[in-house]
Amino acid sequence: MKRKLSFVLVVLLFDFLVLPSIVRLPYYLKEYGSDAASFFFQEFNVYYAAKLVITEPFNRQVWLFIQPLLALYVLLQFWRDLPNRKNRIGDGVGGPDATGSGEYGTSRWQTKREMDKTMTRWGFGDTGIIGGIITGVNLAKKYAWTIVDDLHTLIIGTTRSGKSRRWVLPTIWRLGFAGESMVLTDPKGELFRKTNRFLTRKGYNVVLLDFRNPGRGNRWNLMDPINRSVRRGDLSDAVQSAASISHMLVHQSPGSKKGDQTWNNGAESVIQALTLAVAMEAPDDAQKHMTSVYKMLGELGETQRIMIGSQTVDFVPLNEYMKDLPTDHPARDAFIAARLAPERMRGSFYSQVATLLRFFADPGMQFMTGAQDHKLEDIGEKKTAVFLVIPDEDTTRHPLAALYVEQTYQALVKVADKHGGRLPVRVNMILDEFGNMPPFKDFATKLTVSGGRGIRWHLIVQDFQQLEALYGDATETIKGNCHVWLYLLTSSTKTAEEISKKLGNYTINTDGASVTDGGSINKISRSQNVGKTGRRLLLPEELERFPKNEAIVMQLRHQPARVPMPDLSEWPIGDEFTENDVTKMREIERVPVFIPSQNYVQPNTEGQEERPESDQEKFFDYLEEI
Repeated sequence: MKRKLSFVLVVLLFDFLVLPSIVRLPYYLKEYGSDAASFFFQEFNVYYAAKLVITEPFNRQVWLFIQPLLALYVLLQFWRDLPNRKNRIGDGVGGPDATGSGEYGTSRWQTKREMDKTMTRWGFGDTGIIGGIITGVNLAKKYAWTIVDDLHTLIIGTTRSGKSRRWVLPTIWRLGFAGESMVLTDPKGELFRKTNRFLTRKGYNVVLLDFRNPGRGNRWNLMDPINRSVRRGDLSDAVQSAASISHMLVHQSPGSKKGDQTWNNGAESVIQALTLAVAMEAPDDAQKHMTSVYKMLGELGETQRIMIGSQTVDFVPLNEYMKDLPTDHPARDAFIAARLAPERMRGSFYSQVATLLRFFADPGMQFMTGAQDHKLEDIGEKKTAVFLVIPDEDTTRHPLAALYVEQTYQALVKVADKHGGRLPVRVNMILDEFGNMPPFKDFATKLTVSGGRGIRWHLIVQDFQQLEALYGDATETIKGNCHVWLYLLTSSTKTAEEISKKLGNYTINTDGASVTDGGSINKISRSQNVGKTGRRLLLPEELERFPKNEAIVMQLRHQPARVPMPDLSEWPIGDEFTENDVTKMREIERVPVFIPSQNYVQPNTEGQEERPESDQEKFFDYLEEI
């Protein structure tokens, strides 16, 4: 500010002491021609020139004509860097102008010049800078503001707030020019239809997993990480992959981690054991998928009552199958938690797992998850776009989409480790309806370490209550690890209150007046007082009626920014995003399955210590007798 005041003083001195002499230059040019400059400096006299401005009409008119231009120049110098203190908006969102020296708060909106420093400007179509997420746009000047750092983003947008058309699709456009990979949840399938042609032209490998119509698009075998680990002899990695699958499937719903975990632990034990058994014991690779796991449980997990001699015996083939595996078999080890449980409790585990695996009773899901036609590791090594079309009207298949994201993350971590800790191609996880997906295991930790590996998470939620229901005490850590918040709209008063508080306070004037009646007209006294107080930059109720086509960007260490965020139709994308669905529906075929009661061969016991005949052996002996 001192520098600005010094500038004003210099301008005033120039205006009154130098400018009057400059006004006389036309006179010197007329009288002396080419020698005008020499005579001008010889006769330069500030007092005489100022006197002529007063006494000579022509000089006075020229000097007065210049004054508004000079005043405008001074004003522009101040206005260019003046903090945006004006908060009152015509739509009723925002408060009075800021006053004082920040006694009750110093929050304010960023200026455009500040936004150019805290964000990165991207000229439409430019391929010279790394990819970033869209955080505002200046359509008139054909550039967008982006954030290119390895930061995670939390996007708050309620239903019908235009999340896809105002933010997701422009961000896909931006990332497409940068060649960064994307994994996107696509509730309506709109993102794939509009962008697959554009991304293909940009050299992307486009993958479509359609959980609404499993007969089209790509195929994905949940057990592929286990199968590949088994093939290369890495049983430790196979066990970890099986544990990850079982955990995600068991903890599908909010609140699943509350209360007694005995039932969940038992269910995880059963799923992990079954997946390892199928991966290691099925004779044909085409049988190694989750449908075999589901069928195996259904066929072998049922309690059967059989007569052995004169006695009725409860017989569960699955128990005996696991018991007959070698003692060092990973599936047998994983089954221990379930095997040691009482018989009735174990039966409850089986029932719970059958319910959790209900997807695989659907022939469409059996077909889609019965084979693998793409490598998850490629997402971090080649520019790839994966679209996960999940029904927004039915969340029963959301756990599968979440499991795909989880497996992709695990694969990317291995790729990063192979390349010195960072992915060759940065990956953006753009998860719409994140609040309706099952909770990810150790997600707060994932956010902490992902950025350095080149994995950015962009989480789209309707309100913060969704996060709290999913992640409980870890919610604050998750929100804190998202260093960028993008606000579109919310209908949650609680969420609006938190965002209002995060935006901060600024200082405003308060006016007051009082009238004192002294008993007569002559004794009435009036007084007026002016004070200062603090006000939120935006109140919760103002956030709930926040105008369409605008957004708020909140970054750690910076003042918030109120930015234009228009609909896709206003962007100069033109024909690049056109409705195009190149996929065709395929005939859904039955997949081959592995059921040990049909394929299992008793292990060779030669040289082993003789043991009592098991219930399974007694049962098979009984069948042979009859």
